[in-house]
Amino acid sequence: MADQEISVFDIYEYLPHSNCGNCGENNCIAFAQKLLERKKTIGGCAPLREDIFENNRKKIQDLIKQL
Repeated sequence: MADQEISVFDIYEYLPHSNCGNCGENNCIAFAQKLLERKKTIGGCAPLREDIFENNRKKIQDLIKQL
């Protein structure tokens, strides 16, 4: 993916899709956009901090490093 531009959907794919709002956004896609813009950090997603989402966290971190 290094040769491609990272989109909001690339990040959204690894979010929990719970739309819980704990991050301060209305839904996960809005949170993904804020991550892409570096206006939020991955730690802002409470469900993503759970062990079950460890691999997803790592994938998002890898994507963000490419920005």
